[in-house]
Amino acid sequence: MENKYREFILYVLIFLASFGIIFCVLGNSYIPSASMEPTLSVGRKYPYFKLNYIFSGPDRGDIVIYDKNGVVYCKRVIGLPGDHIELEGGNVYINGTLLNEPYANGNTYALLQDTYDVPDNEYFVMGDNRENSNDSRFWEYPFINRIQILGHVLHK
Repeated sequence: MENKYREFILYVLIFLASFGIIFCVLGNSYIPSASMEPTLSVGRKYPYFKLNYIFSGPDRGDIVIYDKNGVVYCKRVIGLPGDHIELEGGNVYINGTLLNEPYANGNTYALLQDTYDVPDNEYFVMGDNRENSNDSRFWEYPFINRIQILGHVLHK
């Protein structure tokens, strides 16, 4: 009887440890708007990996979850630290080269400015649904800091 009790406790501990590890590694994000369509659908939940950017920052094209002023958002990384970004004629140019964006829906226009120089540890982000996204193009301070990034969205 004592062995059965120990075995039960062991299974409970393994379950709790596994749940704790999963909770520390994965998160769940809800997509409340159409800003990432057609890539991510409105109203769906997508898992995100919390540990992706511990040793390095995101790559251009990564879809990230980030916290901006206490609100969690989901956008695509367009500009990396040190990049010079130009928005011209509905297109995005990175360091003078046209960015190939097969995921982008609509034209990319700016509101406040059309050129950006991304500072160290900062990123320029945009939604895939360019004509329906409140993103870096429209913010007073157009960048998010690496520390604000919560994880990398897992989709497909």
